This record gives sequence, structure tokens and C-alpha cells, in this order.
Amino acid sequence: MAVPACYEKLKKIRTSTTAKLKPCKYLRPETQLRYYQVVGTLNMLMMSRFLLGDAAGLGKTIQVIATYAILLEKFPGYKLLVVTQKSAMTQWGEEFDKFTTGISHHVLKKTFKPKGATRQLTGFASRKAQYEATVNTDVLITGYYSVKEDYKFLQEFRGEKVMVVFDECHEFKNKKTKAYNGASELALTSNRVYGLSATPIKNRLMEFYYILKILAPGAFEAKVSHFQKKYLITKMIPIQGGKRYIPQTIGYKNLGEFKKNMDPYFLNRKTRDVAPELPVLISKKVVVEMTKHQKKLYADALNGVIYEKRVKQRYFEQIDHMESLDRDPTSKELDYMNKCEEQYEECMLGDAMKNNKAVALSFCQMISNGPKWLGEEEEGESAKEEEFRRLMSEELLEENIIVFTRFESGIVRLQAILDDLKIKHTRVTGKEGGDERTAARLAFQDTENPVRVIFITAAGSAAINLQSASVEIFYDTPWSFGDLYQTIGRAQRVGSVHSSILLIHLVSEGSIDEHVLELLDTKKELIDQILGDIAEGSLEFGNDKLMLDEEVEFEDSLFDSIFK
Repeated sequence: MAVPACYEKLKKIRTSTTAKLKPCKYLRPETQLRYYQVVGTLNMLMMSRFLLGDAAGLGKTIQVIATYAILLEKFPGYKLLVVTQKSAMTQWGEEFDKFTTGISHHVLKKTFKPKGATRQLTGFASRKAQYEATVNTDVLITGYYSVKEDYKFLQEFRGEKVMVVFDECHEFKNKKTKAYNGASELALTSNRVYGLSATPIKNRLMEFYYILKILAPGAFEAKVSHFQKKYLITKMIPIQGGKRYIPQTIGYKNLGEFKKNMDPYFLNRKTRDVAPELPVLISKKVVVEMTKHQKKLYADALNGVIYEKRVKQRYFEQIDHMESLDRDPTSKELDYMNKCEEQYEECMLGDAMKNNKAVALSFCQMISNGPKWLGEEEEGESAKEEEFRRLMSEELLEENIIVFTRFESGIVRLQAILDDLKIKHTRVTGKEGGDERTAARLAFQDTENPVRVIFITAAGSAAINLQSASVEIFYDTPWSFGDLYQTIGRAQRVGSVHSSILLIHLVSEGSIDEHVLELLDTKKELIDQILGDIAEGSLEFGNDKLMLDEEVEFEDSLFDSIFK
């Protein structure tokens, strides 16, 4: 592939520890970039298409802000569009306030009242009104929903002289999604396009290909088939009873050439290389034995009893609901009834769990967490909940703690434990609004505030800074190494006052928890080959490793390893 003309100069800059930026009138005098942040900024200034993949906590945001400030000074009227996770939108605005002066910005809101209007607008009307009202605003900060639904309006009102930044750009790693389509369209009409992600590879090499296809189309072959032939090792497997054969990835090749081709367009620095003062990661696996009742429930889950019970219960409840209606059912109610009927019929044929792997796995995870995570009507104690109580009341009395779980509905049970222990807490999940998330984050970060525990889920906590934490408890472990690393990155950041961060994985013996950790270890191997060990110490335990095809979704591999 063609090498950018500035590549040789870029390589020299990347080895510098003394590079400087010229003073910029839009950067506050107290805004001082670290040497590696200067290097990253210079890379983006020299490349109009680029992926900044620095480890979580190294300050990718300030590098973007510095890049834009310098470009705005050189090209007055130049615009910036920041696309980020919903949970990080307000924080981006705060960072512009903190590091810049004279740059106007607007964070897209759910509701908006235009000048002269008599009422608040919501939905699309609110978003469109904000696009129009901010046509002369320097920076617009929005979420991926806008990219999915409104990319044409973003193109229209931001114009062509615009720098687009896709924060957490792994959001469009799948070419079949609306996020991928919207990002692709925006990239085509934008002057500069940058991506930020510490984990551009979460599970598969093809994820990286599709991200760079938007951010830097010249990095690899235009045709996906050419890329696959060069870098993927495949075998043909039969489907439909042997009537058809499709390729399945079983490994990779030419990874040295892959890294060489991506190098001009990609920069990633590991924590230990550029910020040795960042806290080291210390992992601890706390193994508990499930109660007798938990073990029985878990066995029932493996045998499909719980899944079948829930499907039948939902099916008959929906029949009762439909029969009780004194009106015609809505299309939504009909669709749900059809879905319930379909799953009920699958149960009768014995294929239900194989066709609904995520649900079957979630039942296993909830039972491992505690019987009542399935529903308050369930009986029995939870070994994990008892261990969580012990940790919070005995071992972690003086610590600031992040508690992660994939189940927002179960957080209330852990909150009740902390209430009983008189421990102040807050939460950031997908259920809170922007103001609530901001208040929760600031309360946890404030050393004068009594809040010392924050509950988070993957849905609501992406890209937020929680560096006051000294401990992260994974009540259940994320099912992707990328998600695990992103969660760790909430605490392991520049500005942390801690020398180390303790990662505690709560594991129910003989459960899905053990399988998840084993599979994550294999996923980490591919990421290490391409990006290096981006989270040293995060999974230091684990002996026997399950080998799996990287093209297969994590839940498929997890399902096969559990439901043997």
C-alpha cells in the first residue's frame, strides 16, 4: 500500500521526548501537554486521517483538543464534530472549558428550546433545532445515535471544513450496523477524520480492518476479500447439512506486514512506556463456593430447565394479556406475541437454548451472581453477595471502589448491602440521564464527598474518568477483553494518586465465571500480538487456555464451553 509522504518524519517525531508545540491563543496558559501528548498531537496535525490508540488514561482527549485549537488558529471558522459515548458527552464539554479559551462548544441535549419558542422540543425535532442553532458554534459534541440517524444533517450543518473525531471508534467495528454506515458517510465529506480507541481490536482482526476502512482507507486493500486472503487463515466448514460450505477463520498470517501497513495511520503508547507513574494493576481472583440451592439452579440452567420455565411463563402471560384486551392489539404487542410463540415452539422441539445463546448464558451468569438476580421471587442466598459484604465491611474499608456488573437490574441488591453497612454510594449505568451521570461522577471524584463506591455497567460508563478509585470489583467479568480493558481504564488514568489499583474478580467455583476468564485470556493473546500488552497485570492468573476461532462471537465460544 502507498506510504504517506510524511511517514519518515513521523517516525522521527514518535521517538522524540523533547518535541514542543508553538504557543496557541486558544489553549490556556496552564494547559501543559506531556511529551508523548505533544507527539500524538503532531501526528494528527501531519495526518488528516488517523487512529490514536493510546492506552486508557493517557489523555487522548487533550491531544484532540490541542490539535483542533492549533487548526482553528490557522484556519478561522474551522469546525469540530466530536462523536462519543452518551456517558462521555458532558465530560468532553468540561475538558474544553478546562483546557481552552475562546472556543465555543455545545453538548447535544435530549430537549431543546429554540430562541422565541414557547415549548421544549424533544426527539428529532430537538436534535435538528440544535444542529441549526450551532451552525456557527466551533465544537458540537454528540453521541453515536446522531451518527446513526442524522448523519445527513450533521453533514449539512457542520459543513465540509470540519474535523470529525470518533471517540471510542470501536462503536462502528461491524460494517452491518447503522453506526458504521453513518460514520462512513460522515468521513467521506469531512476534511479531517480521527478515531480514538484503546481497543480497536476487541476480539477479531477484521474489526480493525473495518475501523481503518473508514478512518484511513489507504491503509489496507480496498476489497475485503483481498484483506482476508492476505491475513486470515481459513478452512471451509459445511452448513445446511453439507449443502453449502463457508470459510471460517482458524488463525492469522503475515501479522508483521499487517502492523507495517497500519503503522503510518496508527499510534498507540502503552502505559508503562510513557507514563510509568500510572498505577500498576494487581489482579486478585476471589473464588466462592455456590450455595447448595445455587448449584441446583445452575444445574437446572445447564439442562435448560430454567430457560424453558421462563419461556413458557412469558408465553402464557402474554396470551392472558392479549385475551384481556378490549381493543385491537398494537403491532408491537403482536410482534412480541409472535416472538413468545416462536420461542415456546423452539422449547417444544428442544432447540431453544442453541437459538438463544445470550439468554441462556445470562441465566447462568445471574445464578452465579445470586438466585435473586433471576428475580425477587427466587429463593436462596448468594455466596457472592455474602463475599461482597465481607470485602466491603472488612478488607476495603478505606478504599474508593468501582463495582462493575453487566446487569443493571441487580445493582439494587448490592446497594442494599451498602446501605446496611452505612457506606455511601452512587451509580452510572444506561438508566441515568446526562445530569445524573455527571453528578454521580463528580461525587465519586470529590475527596470531600462521603461517596466512595460507584456502580457501573458497560452501557453507561464508557469513557468516563474515575481515577480516584483504588479498587475495581468485577462482580461479574465483562465478556470481551476490550470491555474489560475499557472498564479498567476508568481508574488507571493520568491524575491518579494511587501507586496501584487492585482488580478483584468475584468467581463462583464451577460456574460461567471460570469459563469467561479462560476465554478472555485467549482473546488477549491476539490483541497482545498487534498492540502489545495494553493491560499488563489485568489477567495474570489462569493456566489452561481454551482455543477458539477468533471469527466466532465470544458468546458462541462461551456457550460451547459451558453447554458441552
